[in-house]
Amino acid sequence: MFGKLGYDNLPTLAMWKLNSYASLTAGQRTTASRGFDDLLAWHRRTQLDDYADLLRSIQKRVASGNVTEADIQGWREEVFARIDPIAVQAAPEIAEVALSLSAQQIASIKAEFADDNEKLRKKWMPSDREDRIKVRTKRYLERASFFLGSLTAEQKQTARRMAAEAPSSEDVWYEQRLGRQLDLIVLLERMRAERMTKETAVPLIRDHLARYRQLREGPDRDGARSSLAAGDAMSAALFAQATPKQRQHLNRLIQDWIDLTQELKTAPGAQAELSKPRP
Repeated sequence: MFGKLGYDNLPTLAMWKLNSYASLTAGQRTTASRGFDDLLAWHRRTQLDDYADLLRSIQKRVASGNVTEADIQGWREEVFARIDPIAVQAAPEIAEVALSLSAQQIASIKAEFADDNEKLRKKWMPSDREDRIKVRTKRYLERASFFLGSLTAEQKQTARRMAAEAPSSEDVWYEQRLGRQLDLIVLLERMRAERMTKETAVPLIRDHLARYRQLREGPDRDGARSSLAAGDAMSAALFAQATPKQRQHLNRLIQDWIDLTQELKTAPGAQAELSKPRP
């Protein structure tokens, strides 16, 4: 979870990223900027209490000292389920911008996807198996350190062993990423070719966004499921080895996130948004 500064500046960051992909016109920038601002205001007004409730339930389970793979899987699914209301809220504004994209802008988005993918492939997917395991181990250790603080020698050994035994998660993750990007490009091209109305486009955009919480259908689906399960198993194993100090670190981290949700609601300017009537 990012901090207050990142949350408050999400519209600016999203606009920068979108413009870098599609070189928006002045009119498109106005529409997109308004949409991002409205989405953040809605999110601040309606979603933060729900996030705090989820975090409190996680905190309570962590305090019990018994966190299982099933717990971690459930939390992951709970987090991804929060995509659905965002997809519903964002779809109309996204559809409006998407319908205005030119063929050249869609081609630019496709090219930017390819460039990003190549960079990620080089970073996370070295061809040599031992190098791949080293990169995977580093990723596991960094994630575990974020949640637990400094790791013990036993935990580092566990992470290395499980990284070596894990399925080739990078390949299935990469295929899922490519597939979702292709789905988006196909949808954008279809919207343009068929000259869709906004009324027709909105549910298609909404459904596309909602699918980001699911594994994409295809030959890599089972591999992706196995990869997620391996990550859940690793997290549970490291938590089982956690020291009292590490458990305190995790509890404090979760509490910081809970406090952040309340701070975001009461930040300067937020009260004006909170007082607006709900749609």
